Amino acid sequence: MKRTYLMGLLCLMFSLLICDLAYAAIAKHIRVGKYHMWVIDSADEGKSVISTNGYNYYHGFTDYQFYRRGWAIGARDWKDENGNLHAVKVTVDGTEVCDELISTMPVPDSEGITIRRYRRYQPPLVSVDGFRVSEAFPMDEESDEVAPDKIPGTADIMVEAWINTSIGVTIHHRALAWSQTNHDDYIIYIWTFKNTGNIDSDPEIELPTQTLNDFYFLRTNRSNKHHGSPRGTNWHSAYGEHVGDLLRITYAYSSRAPAATYDSFGNIESKSVGFLVNPEYTGEAMLHVDTSPSDDTDDPSQPQMTDTGNSEVQAFKNASSMLNPAQVLLVYQVMQNGFVGYYPEWQYMDDPDIYPGTHHAVRLEDIGFKFPDEPWGRGHNNSFTASGPYTLAPGDSITIIWASVVGSISPEKGWEVGRAWANGTATPPPGFTWNEGVPIDNLPPPFKMFPEYYENSENNWAKDCWVATGKDSIFQNAWAAQWAVRNNYDVPIPPPSPSVEIESLPDKINITWGNESESVSDFAGYRVYRASGSPYYSEEGAVVVGKWERVFECGAGTGNALTNEFDDTDATGVIRGVAYYYYVTAFDDGTHPEVSDPVGVKGVAESLESGQYLNMTTRPAHLTREPGATLSDIRVVPNPFNITARTLQYPGELEKDKIMFLNLPLECTIKIYTESGDLVKTIEHFGSGDESWGVLAEEHSATETGQIIVSGIYIAYIETPEGESTFVKFVVVR
Repeated sequence: MKRTYLMGLLCLMFSLLICDLAYAAIAKHIRVGKYHMWVIDSADEGKSVISTNGYNYYHGFTDYQFYRRGWAIGARDWKDENGNLHAVKVTVDGTEVCDELISTMPVPDSEGITIRRYRRYQPPLVSVDGFRVSEAFPMDEESDEVAPDKIPGTADIMVEAWINTSIGVTIHHRALAWSQTNHDDYIIYIWTFKNTGNIDSDPEIELPTQTLNDFYFLRTNRSNKHHGSPRGTNWHSAYGEHVGDLLRITYAYSSRAPAATYDSFGNIESKSVGFLVNPEYTGEAMLHVDTSPSDDTDDPSQPQMTDTGNSEVQAFKNASSMLNPAQVLLVYQVMQNGFVGYYPEWQYMDDPDIYPGTHHAVRLEDIGFKFPDEPWGRGHNNSFTASGPYTLAPGDSITIIWASVVGSISPEKGWEVGRAWANGTATPPPGFTWNEGVPIDNLPPPFKMFPEYYENSENNWAKDCWVATGKDSIFQNAWAAQWAVRNNYDVPIPPPSPSVEIESLPDKINITWGNESESVSDFAGYRVYRASGSPYYSEEGAVVVGKWERVFECGAGTGNALTNEFDDTDATGVIRGVAYYYYVTAFDDGTHPEVSDPVGVKGVAESLESGQYLNMTTRPAHLTREPGATLSDIRVVPNPFNITARTLQYPGELEKDKIMFLNLPLECTIKIYTESGDLVKTIEHFGSGDESWGVLAEEHSATETGQIIVSGIYIAYIETPEGESTFVKFVVVR
């Protein structure tokens, strides 16, 4: 028995070691705009040790929109280093498994670094009451660098890596992002595939004379997680298969949940609350595909294959080192012409105006299914695209460029529309009409095919029209990404973002900022923005948090002289004890000397301001008051504290357990006891008349050991260094 146990333990340790060796997962974060993403040195984008999911601002970057993406490259008639001929050879980075030892090997540079991050400007420093909140994403001294000359065009940030693959192709992988307001909803990926003949991680070339015939590049992604309950799956669609189409994109959007007893399109948080939890449209837009190794002009017929398949197909979930011969053949078949023959009666386009020689499945939303998982009965959908075929002689390369893109209504609109729908009063976007049951609208095919969805329900129809505007948004953002590529990444950009220091003081919150922004010639001024309760928009009953408003501006055209400081006070709308968040932008005069043509994607030269998420504070600041005159002035707020009385508490999800002591002396000790005399918490106070029970959310109303207090009567004993003391009683109801 002991022997068996020891052997099992050794096997487990060995397997963990192998797993660790096969997946080192060194990653860099891109977070300059409304869409954040991790980039891994092996180009893995699947369900890995480090999450490579894409997060956008709709949920405050806490819930993902992109999920389980993968890629593959393949060729036919491939000879290995021993001279063995393989009819088909593929390298697959699966949507769930990556193999950095055999399949996709990160290539270290001369300093041993496998992935680097370059920035256009030095990241601003951000602090609140002495705490550095910019430290969550610091510059790495070894592998981060401020180096605008290494970044194509005007992008704020670039992450770069090289990967050798088991097929003998080395991939130069670059990811670019901007904070500019017209270009902050996408991340561009530039991949160059070079036939180096290097099939492993060392510099030796194993296949120096190998020509790769009928070489393809495939991408697959699940996209658009479904939130809430009951859950549906995702509709996947595409655009760009036809000659003359102005964009090439595959995208996903939510479906109705089969088990829902109400219209759940957009994933309603609950029928009573109505918040649209998942109105986002997510996808990938192909922006440029080289025509051939000798012709780097864009081939508009690529990707030559688009399809939708079940996310549970094992050939695309695992690394190529794990695939059996049949799975290898399936991967290559899908690269060539999709899932022809794999799914019964699967339909493919035969329109006369599709690009000749291309293979495009009829869009899943057009076939007639009521729910998107009907073809296979379970599992989620994946989009599949493939570009090729190419002939890559030794040393030949091709470049393929695409963007991960998100489009959606705003969180504010998500609450407004969802709340109206819950009340039965939703109205459609401008220009849409119900027209006595014959609507003029933007709804996708699956919703138009089933009239029973909207029988006597103009309310459902109006809400669904708002969700469907996400398609317009994602297309607009994809066009912006395409514009950036076609303009050599010369996107007009605002001045660099200033460093910000926030200080909570008696009778004011002081905001100061640096002068980094003034280094550019078109700098014009600054703007200060403020939100209460949370930095991210939400509604908690009648309480709105995270709604940003401009509270100050200075510089050209503002009426205020240029300054680097602002005091937020009672006069400008702040309230004692409420949590406040800030960001400071720099704006320019619209001339944009950093680019050859200041006219941007909108067709006009415009003044731009630096991005919100570059120096936005995520730690609250508070307006306090001068110390109280006597101990008898001390108050506990709210009192009684009732967890269900949300409108009587401090606004914000992170503030819901906060209790404040007001009108305190300059210095004192607060000891909080239960009614039976048990000490719950000791707080040392100094510096103003205000003190909160806990600075961070997890410390609010918490004991010394971090437990949230229960209902009851509590007594605060307050003593000054001079020995003066008083008792204050308060009630907590949970």
